[in-house]
Amino acid sequence: MRRFVFLVALTALLPSLAGAAVGQDYRFRVPKLVMEVTVDPDASVRVVYDFTFRNEHGAHPIDVVDVGTFHAGYDLRKVTASCDGITLTDIRTSEFVKPGFEVHLGRATIASGGSATVHVEYTLPDMVYQDTTRKDYASLQVTPTWFGSQYILGTTDLNVVILLPKGIKPDEVLWQDVKFDQVAAGGDTVAVAWRRPSARLDHAERFSVSFPRRVMSNVVRMSKFDLLRKWFHESQNARIWVGIFVVAAWTFLYFRFTGGTGFSVYVILTALLIWLFVASPDAELLGVPVVAGLVFLNEWGLGRRRSRYMPPVAQVEGGGIKRGLTAPEAAVLLELPLSKVLTLVIFGMLKKGILRQIDAEPLRVAVNGPFAVDDKTMPATIPERAALYGKMAQQTGVAVHKYEPAFLYLIQRDPARPLSKIHFDVPMKQLIAQVAERMKGFDLSDTQDYYRSIIRRALAQAKSIGDVPMREKAIDRNFEWILMNDDYPTVFTGRPYWPTWCRPGHVMMGPGGAVAQAAGQAVDVGGKTSFGDVAASFAGWTEHTMGSMASAISPDGLSVAKPSGGFLNLTGADNLTGEILASLAEGSKEGGGGGGFSGCACAGCACACACAGGGR
Repeated sequence: MRRFVFLVALTALLPSLAGAAVGQDYRFRVPKLVMEVTVDPDASVRVVYDFTFRNEHGAHPIDVVDVGTFHAGYDLRKVTASCDGITLTDIRTSEFVKPGFEVHLGRATIASGGSATVHVEYTLPDMVYQDTTRKDYASLQVTPTWFGSQYILGTTDLNVVILLPKGIKPDEVLWQDVKFDQVAAGGDTVAVAWRRPSARLDHAERFSVSFPRRVMSNVVRMSKFDLLRKWFHESQNARIWVGIFVVAAWTFLYFRFTGGTGFSVYVILTALLIWLFVASPDAELLGVPVVAGLVFLNEWGLGRRRSRYMPPVAQVEGGGIKRGLTAPEAAVLLELPLSKVLTLVIFGMLKKGILRQIDAEPLRVAVNGPFAVDDKTMPATIPERAALYGKMAQQTGVAVHKYEPAFLYLIQRDPARPLSKIHFDVPMKQLIAQVAERMKGFDLSDTQDYYRSIIRRALAQAKSIGDVPMREKAIDRNFEWILMNDDYPTVFTGRPYWPTWCRPGHVMMGPGGAVAQAAGQAVDVGGKTSFGDVAASFAGWTEHTMGSMASAISPDGLSVAKPSGGFLNLTGADNLTGEILASLAEGSKEGGGGGGFSGCACAGCACACACAGGGR
C-alpha cells in the first residue's frame, strides 16, 4: 500500500534516508496546524495535533499518517486518532519513523483533491526538566512536526499552545528564544501561545517555556554531561563538525602511528568508524576524548623515541654476533645518547692514562705523557696520525683504538678548553661510520641483545659484591659498561668509589663536585663527609658531565634525524590489497563480457527538547 508519512528528523553525522523509497506523486498543503501540549505535575505531557490536509489534484491518496514522537516512552495502547470525526483504530509502531507510530486512515483516506482534518492524541512521560539557569524553575521545549519539502506546498497557519499546571501566575512564566504571542489565564490555569500565520512546515521550529517548579511533583534532572549529550544527539550541525574533527584527528593519528603505511586498512577502519558514528551519537561524542588522548599518547611516545644516528647496516640475518666491540662502540650500536657515547670515549682514555684530568667542573683534560704531540710534528692526514698513535701505543703498552686519535687531535689543539666547548662532530661521525662498517655481515639484533646482556651483567655483578676492595676491582674492570646502564647511579650510592684517574696521586672528585689533590696517599675526606658522599658526588658529577657533553655535538653535523616512521608498519597490508585487486582485475579480463532531515537543539536554559518531524 502506498502511503503518506511524516518525515522524521534524524540527527546524525551524515544525513540518512527515511527508509523505503517513496512515490514522488504525494503533493499536499497544510493550511492549518494546531499543536496543544498540556503539562501535568508528574512531568508528563499530553500532546494533541490537529492537521488540516488539502491533497492536490492528481496526487496520490493519503492513506497512512506516520507521527514522530518526542521520545520512545509513549504507550501505543493509549494513542487515539480520528479523521473528520471518524475514529481510527488501526495504529501501529511506525516502520519508518523512530520513535513514532503510524495511523492507518482506512475508509477516511484523503482522496486526490480532497481535504480533511486528522486529530491525534498521545501522552509522553518525563518531558519537563529542571531549568539549568534557575533552581526554582522547570522548563519545557517542544518542536511541532514538519514535512519533507518535496511533499508540502504553500504556507501554514501554525498555532502552538502550552497549558501549564494549576497554581502559576501569568507574570511568573518566562519565554526562551522566541517570545510568546499571548499569555492567558483561565481560572487556575495559565496558557502560553505562539502563532505563525505564514509558517513554512519544511523545517523544525522550537518553542520553549520556563515556569515555577513548585507546581511540579516531579522534574527530570540532568547533569551538565547529560545536557551536552542530549544537545549533541539533537544537533545535526554539531554532529557533522565533531565527526569531521574526529575523523581528521583519527587520520592524523593513524598515519603517524603507522608511518604513512596501511592505506587500505585505513579505508576499512575509517568506513567502520563513520558507520559507528552514524549509528551511535554517544560513540561519536566519546570519540572526541578517546582520539584526542590517543593522539597525545602517540605524539608523546614518538617524542620520547631516541634520535637515530646509525646509518643502515648491511647486516645478515643469522650472521652471528659481532664480538669485541668497545664500550663506546657498543653504545653507538645501541644508539645511546651521543653525549653518553662521547663521555665513554673520554672516560676510557682517562682510565688508560692517555688523558689526564685538569679540572672537574667544567671537565677539562690534557693529553698525557708520550701521547702529547707538538703541533709542528703532528701529521696532516688522519691515517698518518693513526699510525703515529699506533707507535706510541706499542711503546707504552697502552691500547689506542682506531677511533681515538681523532679525539686526541682536537684535545691536543686546545688543552685549556673545556670539553663541552670543543666540537667533536667529525670524530663522532667517524666513530659511527666505523661501527656500521664493523657490523657488516653480522646479525644486528642478536649483537645488540648480546651487548645489552653484558651491560646488565656488569651492573648486577657490581651491586652484588659486598667486599669493598673486590667491589672496587669489579667496577674498575667494567667501568664503562656500568655507566651504559640507566641505573648506574645505584652502584655508587652509599658506596665508596672514585675512578682510577681520581685516586691517590691523581686529581680526585670530592663532595659536591669539589676537587681534592691526593699526593701519593689515601684521600682524607675528613669532617662529616663519608665515603658514600664521595661516591654519590661522583655519580652526580658523571650525570652532569654527560649532560654537558651534548653541547659538544651538533646533531645537524651528524645528520641525526628523529625516526620518521611510526610504531607499526602496514606496508604488507597495502601490498596484499594491491595483489588482490590485481588478481581480480586479471580475472575480469579473462572472464570477458560486458526525505529530508532537520534537527532539534537544546536551548540554553531549557533542557527538555521535544521534537517530531515527518515524511514519506
